Amino acid sequence: FFFFNDTATTEIYTRSIVGSVRCVQETGINAEYMGINIMEKAQGKLIVITGCNKGVGYGILKNLAARPENHSFIMAVRSVERGNDSLVELEKIIPGVTKRTEVKELDISKTESIDVFVKWAKDSGKKIECLINNAGMAFKGDIFNEEVVRVTFQTNFYGTIEFTEKMLPLMPDSSKIVFIASSAGKLDKLKSQALKDEFNKPDITKEQLFALAKRFYDDVVADTFEKNGWPRAGYATSKICLNIYNRILARDPDVMKRNIQVYACCPGWVRTDMAGPKAPRTIEEGALCPCDLVYLPWTINPEYQGKFFYDSKVTQLQITHLNPKTQNCLLYTSPSPRDLSTSRMPSSA
Repeated sequence: FFFFNDTATTEIYTRSIVGSVRCVQETGINAEYMGINIMEKAQGKLIVITGCNKGVGYGILKNLAARPENHSFIMAVRSVERGNDSLVELEKIIPGVTKRTEVKELDISKTESIDVFVKWAKDSGKKIECLINNAGMAFKGDIFNEEVVRVTFQTNFYGTIEFTEKMLPLMPDSSKIVFIASSAGKLDKLKSQALKDEFNKPDITKEQLFALAKRFYDDVVADTFEKNGWPRAGYATSKICLNIYNRILARDPDVMKRNIQVYACCPGWVRTDMAGPKAPRTIEEGALCPCDLVYLPWTINPEYQGKFFYDSKVTQLQITHLNPKTQNCLLYTSPSPRDLSTSRMPSSA
């Protein structure tokens, strides 16, 4: 295993490597697919992580940088100064990480910022094989109005999609896209069965999804959102839309033809600036599920493509109640790899 400059961090990341294997056994990622040779599945990839100067994004960077595959990273952050400060701190924990990490400015709420980043990536000839869409935002407190909805959707939904679709042509075949979504974006947040059915249509199109997002905004403007079955929640509704977009992108014919994996996952309620200090999970724990998806083999498995994951388990978007037996499975000690040979993940989402 990779050893750090302090014992506590070494223990956390030893657990993050072997603990994720235990989660494979407990919650079902197919060991034949995830592989006994889990550490050999992703050698030296170039990974873009948005919004990773702090919070879950920083935890993901820290986790992946700690593993022995020698990945390279692009930190896509709003503030290059804060990104560099975070990288300096990470260098103290993982010596040498600065030599394989670049910090680039990106504000996914602004088209001009997205275009500058994409042009740089194209002109530099970067072979970006993994895109982790972590950047997101939420207003604190109980404030809710049309401006809250507009700003929240611009970052969490429209901007994330715009960035993803402009990056896709630059990514080689057999790449991977991971959306850091949320269990707040499950369909039972909607109060209308008709709305649930519209979102949950197996063949819903991007155009239909965007029309639903606009309908929510229009209903908030007209103050008819509750009457029409929407929740009083800009963040949750933006994540509902993102979760459904994950499904749509995953079954896109060009994406399938190019063998590009697409996943969404929830890191859980994590102690970050956005989620607050009362959240039960550490940043390191929140990073585990996204990192497990990076470490799936680099080819589409129809059982997992376009699915929503919680604690490394495929989870239905129609259900918000989480299985308490699996919530902390990533923190267990790993068994011998041979114990994983019959493990399978149910495809229920």
